[in-house]
Amino acid sequence: MSQPARYTCDDCDGYPTRGRRLSVVAWRSKAIGFTVAARPRAGLVVGWLSGKSLQTQLVVLATVALTVMSAAAALVIGVTWLRAGPQPSDALETLALRFLATLTIAGLASVVLVAFGVRRVLAPLHHLRQVMSDTADGRANPESTDTIGAKSWDLIGVKDAFERVVDRIHSVQREQANALESLAQRRRTVDRLLDFSQTIQGAGKAEQVFASLAHFLKGELGLAGLVVLTHDHELVPPVQVRASWPDDLMKPSCPVGEMDTTLCPCLRQNLPKHFKPDGSPVRCSIDASLNLPPDHPAYCIPFTVGRGTKVLVHMLKPIGQAWTDEARQLAQTYVNTAHSSLISLHMLAEAEKQSMTDPLTALYNRRSMEQLLQREVALAERHGHPLSIVMIDMDRFKEINDAHGHAAGDHVLKSFADCVRITLRKTDLAFRFGGDEFIIALPQTTLHQAEQVVGKVRQAFAAVDFTDAIANLEHAPTLSIGVAERSKTIGILTLAQLLQASDAALYDAKSANRNCVRVYQPIRAA
Repeated sequence: MSQPARYTCDDCDGYPTRGRRLSVVAWRSKAIGFTVAARPRAGLVVGWLSGKSLQTQLVVLATVALTVMSAAAALVIGVTWLRAGPQPSDALETLALRFLATLTIAGLASVVLVAFGVRRVLAPLHHLRQVMSDTADGRANPESTDTIGAKSWDLIGVKDAFERVVDRIHSVQREQANALESLAQRRRTVDRLLDFSQTIQGAGKAEQVFASLAHFLKGELGLAGLVVLTHDHELVPPVQVRASWPDDLMKPSCPVGEMDTTLCPCLRQNLPKHFKPDGSPVRCSIDASLNLPPDHPAYCIPFTVGRGTKVLVHMLKPIGQAWTDEARQLAQTYVNTAHSSLISLHMLAEAEKQSMTDPLTALYNRRSMEQLLQREVALAERHGHPLSIVMIDMDRFKEINDAHGHAAGDHVLKSFADCVRITLRKTDLAFRFGGDEFIIALPQTTLHQAEQVVGKVRQAFAAVDFTDAIANLEHAPTLSIGVAERSKTIGILTLAQLLQASDAALYDAKSANRNCVRVYQPIRAA
């Protein structure tokens, strides 16, 4: 049996072929070689296209597709032409030319339609890119996405998603702006609190603290009215206004001194109270002394300074406004700051008072005597007012101590101090000079008037019944008193001269069998 003819092909690297067909191995080798050779060129084309816009890439691809289509059509027509023979018919030639023209026109129209479609698709994307750039730069607004003209459902979905992103960004921006505003407001509040604290720290009197508290509260809380009261049983009247705003807030016809503190829930319970304008019958009794009606929401904060002084801060908001938790907390912070300052001033005053007063009789002690009397002498010299000094000694006080004990002697001393306090004016000064000796300064008092004052002191002391406290007391305690007046006529001007003159008068009273009053008489030259 004869062997079939074997042919070799240079393009197949010497592999045998049967007929005009290449073996599968040859084609695979050919394809592998072509792929390896074409891979660098394809990489260059892809890299070039990647740097172009999407529109350019689509147009290039459409042009390549048209070129391939035209080449394929030309190949088909050429093959057909060859098979028809060397002398093609006119009909075939005409058909081929028409086919090529139609194919070319159709390809060009396809390229135009593709370019138009690409432009239609890319226009919204260009707008979207611009809006995204504006949003990244902070220039976007909620209406900026309206310029994105979406032409298909997928672009509409992209637009809706981006609108949600923009809305979220604006929401975050608003929240950030609100947070910054709140932070700035808190910073201003803290600065005001610091300013208030520094202001009252420099205050030397409680009245300055009350005035500063009213000034800062009315400005910080936007109040319609404010009044600061104090309640102290030792004062007359017990209830007094320390600060108020506006100036016409208090009713002259109903003074706050007549206020019944038992009807004030704040003072009675010593707790802050919020009074709403709801017609409740339980309100602070201070409303009767205010010109503002009870329609104003009120907030009261009480606190105590020392052992006997209660302070009430009564604040009124304008009608229609409410006391929020933040406003009440801010008011409480201001009041707490003022409370601390008032306690410091009270403790300082108490310490100063204890250093200047006698612990047994609560009168001024000898340590403070020289300073206070020097001031009174200077005032008398400046204004030309009279000044009288009284020196008092208890008769036979040592006998009471020896016979009845020191407790009985202390009782006698405290009783005398009580008589002095109820008899003298607030401008008069009383000192425990030592043991059973006392000194009284009477500013703007002549010698004759001073005799009348010490007469009242003797009368009050004589009315004291010591028999209940001191058993078997044979004789009631009595007083020996010497009085001297500052006078240029007799040459008594300085404090030392006044004390010496009153002491000489006291010596005369003791020499006259005690229990009497003697006025200083200068020794006349013979």
